[in-house]
Amino acid sequence: MSGPAVGISQAASQTGNASRWAIRLGSALIPLAHAAGQNLVTVLGLRFMTDSLAISAGAAGAIFAFVKIYDGFADPAVGAWSDRAKTPWGRRLPFLFAGGVAMPLGLALLFGAPSFGSILLAQLFVTIALVIHATGYTLLTIPGFAMLVESSADPRERTRLMGWRTYGNAVGTMLGSTLPTWILSQTGPTRSGHLLIALIVSAVVFVATALAVRLLAKAPRTAPPERTGVVRVNPFVALWRQVLLAWKNVPFRILAIAHVFLLFGTAIGSAALAFFTRIGLEQKDNVLGTYFMLATAAMLVSMTGWVWLSNRVGKKACYIGALALYAIVQASWLLAGPGEAMLLISARGALSGLAGAGMILCAYSLLSDAVRYDYVTSGERREGAFAGFTTLFDKLSSAAALAVMGAFLSAMGYVPSASGQAAEQGADAKLAVLLCVSVIPAAAMIAAIVTMLFYRLDAATVEAAEKQQALSE
Repeated sequence: MSGPAVGISQAASQTGNASRWAIRLGSALIPLAHAAGQNLVTVLGLRFMTDSLAISAGAAGAIFAFVKIYDGFADPAVGAWSDRAKTPWGRRLPFLFAGGVAMPLGLALLFGAPSFGSILLAQLFVTIALVIHATGYTLLTIPGFAMLVESSADPRERTRLMGWRTYGNAVGTMLGSTLPTWILSQTGPTRSGHLLIALIVSAVVFVATALAVRLLAKAPRTAPPERTGVVRVNPFVALWRQVLLAWKNVPFRILAIAHVFLLFGTAIGSAALAFFTRIGLEQKDNVLGTYFMLATAAMLVSMTGWVWLSNRVGKKACYIGALALYAIVQASWLLAGPGEAMLLISARGALSGLAGAGMILCAYSLLSDAVRYDYVTSGERREGAFAGFTTLFDKLSSAAALAVMGAFLSAMGYVPSASGQAAEQGADAKLAVLLCVSVIPAAAMIAAIVTMLFYRLDAATVEAAEKQQALSE
């Protein structure tokens, strides 16, 4: 691994030590790893708990919410910890490697949960498994995003890196959603089938993370400021200071609020789709896999176009357009039912992927601009703290989405099962699944669009601040 981390003024000189292509590939492998591990749980986790472990939808949603809230509040702590860390590998890489170990362990425990003969013990076991999985996710995402902000002072290069991250996220999404559902369509939704897909995805997560750590070993990075003496701060005071720091950054605040709505809508839409294809469309899991495959393919194919378009009409306009497209796609499920033509299902998948590419690229590219603007205007290195709050908002919105969905399904009479197959559901439960896959995600996207209308920071402002900061140095 590389030697001690270097300061920001030396970052440009390190470019010769780390190929831009190595940085781009390493930046793609990290989201590939965490997207694969996360999508497996997002798409199939809730359904596995209700239809294979006989945990009620309400209890399953509450477990997911608890774990995501824990994980969300751990995010700022991990971000600040990685900001201050001093190791021979630099500030971020040890966290990435640890995440590449913890996430696979959580997956294997969750989908390999034994038959306890007790719902309470099953709930406790899956909670522990999800906590381990979520901790690994945090260790991968926060330092990974912070490294992207550190690696270039050029906002256009950061947009390119964000494009590579989106490519990685797309491939990881396919490996965590399409591949598992295709395998389940062959093995059947059995316990052994779920364990098999968990082990396959776990191997993907670990290998991708190990390669990324190797590729990013000599990437440009910054060092924490030298401090004289030992200053001990109450962790709750430190967390509150970080909250105030994030809230005072107005562009970041607006983006974070919009991001909450985006993640709420996509989380509940993805989780509900696994139920809807089985109950509402009366299709097997291979249809679900094909949907996600087409969504991923469209995401990959359209990414270059989104990068080109964002550089010409602006990231904000592209972001709003992508949100609107996703809302339309989700709302169109209101028109679907048993016997739905595969052509229409496929078209929805492709359009969903097209919208998803724009949302992911623009959301995180705008966030990187806001965090970079904080540095060039304040001179403080706080990328990890902002990355922590980005994922904090992500986790809280996902927690709310799954808790709302679980409680809604239970209130509408959804019947759990231990067979791996869905039990016979009443009309109210079927209506609840339909609303979770259509109206609720569409409404969340509309709320995100309204929020983005208040966003004012543009690329020209960031570039001007960059030049002023360079002159002052």
